[in-house]
Amino acid sequence: MTTAETSDLLNLRSVVLSNLQHQHYWTDIKLLDTQVDIDENTQNDPLPRPMIYGRPPEQLYNPEPASSTNEASSSEKPPADKEYVLPVHLTEKLTLRTWASVFDNLPTPSGAAEGGEGGGDAKKKRIVVAVVSGDSTVVYYIMHDGIVKPRQN
Repeated sequence: MTTAETSDLLNLRSVVLSNLQHQHYWTDIKLLDTQVDIDENTQNDPLPRPMIYGRPPEQLYNPEPASSTNEASSSEKPPADKEYVLPVHLTEKLTLRTWASVFDNLPTPSGAAEGGEGGGDAKKKRIVVAVVSGDSTVVYYIMHDGIVKPRQN
């Protein structure tokens, strides 16, 4: 990756970071660079692209159905899980190899290995893709690693 490409990706990440902080009120945000991660003991290889790791104000879409008894017993919602965010530009064409590399090299959050954050999985199986257009509009999609069964209502 050239210096110009790296600079473009860092600028793209700063647009998404500003959007998450000021318009969507995310907290506990950490910037993940290609060589840096949350905990040095948990990263396999360098990330292929700069990313963001943080906590949304509410839980993002969960494909598992919520139990009605759980909702009725507690009026207070648990804090949302932290999410990985991958900034991409609308004109980019990412290959399957790039997507696989992103998922394979995500750092394991401390606490996820013990069944804390992340629902007991050692690795998150999804990322939030932040697609940035030329006018700095950001649209978010959830991308899963593998096939996810649709939610049953």
